[in-house]
Formats: sequence, C-alpha cells, structure tokens
Amino acid sequence: MSDEIVNRCECMHKTFAELKELGSLEAAMAAGAGTECEGCTPWLKLSFASGENELALDDPRLKDFE
Repeated sequence: MSDEIVNRCECMHKTFAELKELGSLEAAMAAGAGTECEGCTPWLKLSFASGENELALDDPRLKDFE
C-alpha cells in the first residue's frame, strides 16, 4: 500500500474528522463535501463506513465505494 494518505475534502478544505462532526455522510455531502470535483468521494464514503480519518491513497477497500 502507498504511504500517501487521503484525509480531507479539498473542495471544502475540511478533514474527514471535521466532516464527521456533521453526523452522517449524507449531511457532509449536503454541506458540499465531495460535490465539487467528486475526487474524494470514494475516500469520504470509506472514511464514514470504516470510522478511519486517514486512508491510504491506494486502499484496496476503495473499489467497494466507487
């Protein structure tokens, strides 16, 4: 696995931990997470599903969230 990590939505300039404070994936996306470029969406979904705030760039679980 890669040493590079994904831990934020660049569109909103917020970490996954900060977005989790909104309470749910749906609330985070309604606030704008993952909606501008959609680049972080798989990691965002995996972050909410797994509870982890930092994910490997090439995490093998991503295929389940694309």
